[in-house]
Amino acid sequence: MTPSPIDTDTRMVAAPAPVSRRRTRLLSRFRRSQDGATAVEFAFIAFPFLLVLAAILETAMMFWTSQTLEEAVSQTSRRLLTGESHTRYTGTSAANTVAFRNDVCAASSALVDCSKLVIDVRTYNSFANAKTGIDGSNPISAGGLNTTGFGFNQSQPQQIVVVRAVLEYPLFFTTWSSSLVNIGSGRRGIVATTAFRAEPFNAPAAPAT
Repeated sequence: MTPSPIDTDTRMVAAPAPVSRRRTRLLSRFRRSQDGATAVEFAFIAFPFLLVLAAILETAMMFWTSQTLEEAVSQTSRRLLTGESHTRYTGTSAANTVAFRNDVCAASSALVDCSKLVIDVRTYNSFANAKTGIDGSNPISAGGLNTTGFGFNQSQPQQIVVVRAVLEYPLFFTTWSSSLVNIGSGRRGIVATTAFRAEPFNAPAAPAT
């Protein structure tokens, strides 16, 4: 049976809405939808949040390393205080420097990179002279690290002894901080210092010549 013209007109009127209208409705629903909003917001803040967290952890590790080095220097320096150093460090100045550095490393943790640790042991007749000598040989100056003249001097009874350990510490997430970076790009010089008057121990006699 052939459809009448009236039936054809009716089917044309009932045809689906245009494509543009359907797209408009979909976009409207998309704007109103809250699904996944939390994930999108986290994606915006994740990187800066993780960067700040890494900087906090790195700063904490740096201070922990500094405290560990201070304690190691204090413990090792007791040999200079009591005179035990005369029987333990019996080589040349260079050999004694290496031996003393190794003892500091043994007393510290794995956070201290011994390959980047420099030791300096100096003796003075008074605390005033010690202050003058230390002020004139600051290892961190002009934005760099200078350990020229560092070495090991054997302590004598009742002398003023100043021990310094200088560690070159790398920074990765806090290189932007001028208060942390003090010896060049991405590096901080950590200095552990102790000063004391040696006990009146009996120093061994100098070998006969």
